[in-house]
Amino acid sequence: MLRRLSLALLVLAAALLPGAAAAQAKQTLRLRFPRVDIPAGTSIEACVLIRVPTSTPFDLATWEIRNHGPKVGLGVLHFLVYVYSGEHLGEFAAEAGRVVQSRGCLDLGPADRDHRQLFATGAMPRVRGALPPGVALRLAPVPAAPGGSPDGLGVLLDGEWTNRTTRTRRASAVVLLRRARPRAVGRVAQPIFERSAELGLEVPPGTVRSTEDSTAALNAAHPGAPPVRDAWGAGITTLGGAAPTGDACVLVLTGHMHKHGRFLGIDLLGPDGLPANPPGGVPNPFETGRTHLFGAFDYTDPGVLGFSPPRLLPADEAFHYACWHDNGVATAVQLGCEESTGTAPGSAGGGPAKPCTSAAPQSPECPAADAAYPTRTFTGACVPAKLVAGTTPNDEVCALAGAFYDPVPGAAPGAECNAATVAPSQ
Repeated sequence: MLRRLSLALLVLAAALLPGAAAAQAKQTLRLRFPRVDIPAGTSIEACVLIRVPTSTPFDLATWEIRNHGPKVGLGVLHFLVYVYSGEHLGEFAAEAGRVVQSRGCLDLGPADRDHRQLFATGAMPRVRGALPPGVALRLAPVPAAPGGSPDGLGVLLDGEWTNRTTRTRRASAVVLLRRARPRAVGRVAQPIFERSAELGLEVPPGTVRSTEDSTAALNAAHPGAPPVRDAWGAGITTLGGAAPTGDACVLVLTGHMHKHGRFLGIDLLGPDGLPANPPGGVPNPFETGRTHLFGAFDYTDPGVLGFSPPRLLPADEAFHYACWHDNGVATAVQLGCEESTGTAPGSAGGGPAKPCTSAAPQSPECPAADAAYPTRTFTGACVPAKLVAGTTPNDEVCALAGAFYDPVPGAAPGAECNAATVAPSQ
């Protein structure tokens, strides 16, 4: 049975809050979101990065979010908890414990800030979640710098509140993460993180384009290469995270986009490679009559599709995903320094355009040469540019995220994902 849950097990940002307890010594981690002022009649999304010093994983069993604030007039629009999976934990030192207002929390963290997994979410004063019996979600420590040894857990707290009163109100939150008992764990869930759709992502100015269209163009341009599939399943080459080697028990799915992302759809593919979504799916806002297994409309809060019980994905099935990005139709057009007169800068193969902030035939932001772009020259104009994948908040991403674990070998049909039967305590 499928249902949308407030639980999100997934897709990657991180950090440093002084005073966080070392994960090795704690069965429960208590993470605090400091008090933040919400002015009268406004909504604010704010973010805090927390570093938990540890060199060993924290196998999560249950979590709890406690939102604090006045009971009348102050509402929680969302509260999201991510774990960082990048390699630059040390770069967050300058932002330790600082509350940063940012849509989608895109304005803090290193270049690999998008390497984050959403694993808990809720919009009520108190929200609790738990992994299925016998399953733990591994929160893995990451290095302070690439190639280093594990240095700590990076956790991103993302809260959005709305104040409907005529006075400034204060909001805060506490997140409790509880470790699984080792003998109760039969399977450790792994992250799903697949982003091959970014390889061909390219949206001309003034258009909305899907990654299905751009990936088809990429495959057509490379007829001798294995086709990019923008899918996750056994035997599929992925970008960003490993695919399962056979059947998989899927806990949750979600997606990841930046601010030009208007919609992300996920489809179940049958053994024939065609969509096999159940009836009553999510309508696609750009393709009349098309529906999806799951759809995300808001890059700041994509939501999740939870499977309860976990869904067995046979080796001959897969999940396909696609994003629809808007470059100047209902969102602001991307701007960049022109490199060839009359041609929009930026390309999927060559990378994003050099950014500029105000369109002009001659811009001080676009000198003829720039040491940061040694292989490029510029005409001096700041013009509408192509939207492509990149590492900055103004560039785009398109990723499928989630969590899965290996099924129980030899289990009876319908019991393949019952991890409690293989826990050591059994």
